[in-house]
Amino acid sequence: MTYRFTQLQAFSRFSLLLFFLSFLSNQNLLHAQYFNTPGAKIRDFEGVFRIDSIPITVSGLPLKIDSSFGLAKVCLNIDHLRTSDLKIELLSPDGTSIWLTNRNGSETGQNYMNTCFRSNGFNGYIHSGKAPFAGEFIPDGRMSFLNNSQNPNGIWYLLVQDLAAGKKGVLNYFNLEFSANPNPNSGLGGCSFESPELCRMPEKGTALLPDLVTLPFFTDNQIKEYPQDDQNYPGQLKLAISIANLGDGPMEVFGLHEWRCADTIVDSTTVCPDGKKARQILYQRIYSLSENKKLSYTDVPTNSNYYDDKPGHNHYHVDDWVEFRLVKVKRGRKGRVKHKEVIAQSSKISYCLFDSGICNDNDNICRFENINYGAGNLANYGLGAYSSCHSSKQGISVGAYDTYGMMYEGQFLTIPKGTRNGDYLVEVELDPLNKVAEKNKANNLLSFPITLRKQVP
Repeated sequence: MTYRFTQLQAFSRFSLLLFFLSFLSNQNLLHAQYFNTPGAKIRDFEGVFRIDSIPITVSGLPLKIDSSFGLAKVCLNIDHLRTSDLKIELLSPDGTSIWLTNRNGSETGQNYMNTCFRSNGFNGYIHSGKAPFAGEFIPDGRMSFLNNSQNPNGIWYLLVQDLAAGKKGVLNYFNLEFSANPNPNSGLGGCSFESPELCRMPEKGTALLPDLVTLPFFTDNQIKEYPQDDQNYPGQLKLAISIANLGDGPMEVFGLHEWRCADTIVDSTTVCPDGKKARQILYQRIYSLSENKKLSYTDVPTNSNYYDDKPGHNHYHVDDWVEFRLVKVKRGRKGRVKHKEVIAQSSKISYCLFDSGICNDNDNICRFENINYGAGNLANYGLGAYSSCHSSKQGISVGAYDTYGMMYEGQFLTIPKGTRNGDYLVEVELDPLNKVAEKNKANNLLSFPITLRKQVP
């Protein structure tokens, strides 16, 4: 009897020890943990690719960060006379990175004043904000990608690139906050590759096709005309574009290291005789869902990609992704279109494809044709997850969008000299060469009116 009592005592003490250790471990889940680092100079652009990497060491956290406990907020303070020069990323110990802010603030905006980034930032999206930036914003990338069950202990880096010469800056500080429920309002639907039983079949057939549209919100808020004598952007009509996937399945492309110069097999680093970079053959992966909720896929040849080494990019772009046009419309009686003349047209612009944001039901970001899209009306919301633009795979998840701001390279039309002021249409066409399989091709063209006011005949 005495022996049994001693066993119970030992077991009880052991249980209390486990409870105590578990309690101590869980304190990290109850209280926010902060990590700080001093600042550094931001080197001005000198015509070459260069990143200022500012490290911050994280230690003493649980060995896994996820939706329960993880990175909740990133704060920084930067003095810079032209914030649109800056691309700022956060790189985690496992190599995952997201964009915090990329060339935001227009051509005259200055300073990030005690600016914080979190998934439900009170001031809304950073690309919609006005410089000087102050307060909490939703970043250009998805913070949930960092809370991916990785071990957070180790060295994180703030990566800062200055992409235009003439204005210098300094990072005064940056810090990280880890806490419980790190990504509120960024949860996805239940449908995933791991849980296909929660996905829903389309109304017709079994193929889960994407549906790509240009979201008017971004272009409405970032479009600007420059006169022919502007020092930096002579005769340009600069505009932002955000492409959302409102379909049943992800927009996913991948390569198999098949690089070509015309019909010649080459290495991925080859510069072709015409001066262009070697292109990799791409395939679109089209997923299907059977009646017994099993996912399968079919791979079909589609477009090509290449390595874009322009400052601010340095990743792989999918060719011929979008085209811009400036159109003059002549109307007849009763306002009917009589004739359309293309005044200016961009080359077919390449993009890298990744999830820079996710649609929410409670805002107007993903409002298209008078419907707000999000988890409530996209059956397979969240299916996908594409965090970066690799040569091997990239894409846009269901209910996600991919944004190119007004100050990005190539985001403009060149207005011909002699163009008169007046009323025009801007057309933005997705997949202009019709190489991607989609649920609905009829909504690939966004057209909206614009009045030119700064051109001199």
